[in-house]
Amino acid sequence: MAGHSLPLYLAVHIIVAGWAADNPGNAAEFYSVVERNGTVLLCLSKGSILFSDRCAGDGRLTIVEPIKEGAVVWRSATGTVSLENQTPETANSKCLLSHAKWDPKAEQVVSTGKKITKADRTVLLNQLKQGLLLGGAELIEDDITAFALDLDNDGKPEITFTASNLTRVADDWERDKKTRPYVILAGIMPPGSPFPELFYRDHGDYLGGTDAIGSVTLRGVVSISPGTGEIALLITTGGGDYEKQTFIRYQYGAMQKIETIQVTCG
Repeated sequence: MAGHSLPLYLAVHIIVAGWAADNPGNAAEFYSVVERNGTVLLCLSKGSILFSDRCAGDGRLTIVEPIKEGAVVWRSATGTVSLENQTPETANSKCLLSHAKWDPKAEQVVSTGKKITKADRTVLLNQLKQGLLLGGAELIEDDITAFALDLDNDGKPEITFTASNLTRVADDWERDKKTRPYVILAGIMPPGSPFPELFYRDHGDYLGGTDAIGSVTLRGVVSISPGTGEIALLITTGGGDYEKQTFIRYQYGAMQKIETIQVTCG
């Protein structure tokens, strides 16, 4: 995969500092990126980076926007993040996870000037085939989820996509128990380029149900800074008991990534 990957600590500082720069007072105290359901992804508190099992405080929250057609906005609110037991079953355990609360009526919404639009899956499928990325697996258009969005603020939309034939291959295996190749891809297709920048790839022969085969899900977008219009993607990768949440910033034809473990209690 082409591109550059910054060390985790450095990348976190670059991107989180960019998010917090528009609120210098809050940046010095407490700042958090959260999902609509209150899930906490990342915090900056008094200059320290805190993950979802360490984060608590009062301050500015940036809310992840879902990936859907239409205008992209920067949404924020003042709220509270506290460490809580997630379910009654974990009430006696030592596993506490951060949860954010805020008043939805008090949210501030700023337009990024960007829109999410549909991407041509036929063209994308042909490009993936020409790039020899399928490892012998068969992909069809229905295996692809794709949208167009200007990620690097150059006025030209990139195509972000996931492609997986795993569900179809698993269904076929259940019917006839024949081994078939599977492929799971996710990445960014720059405008005018025949080849994608991949941020996830898994392929092989499907031999029956297993948690060893991972997955990738496009979760949402976060505006890095409303003043610049830059956007980061939020994805979830992995499978079984091991999943990672990843922020992806695309700039100058390269990707910067922040990866955090998705903590679960059980």
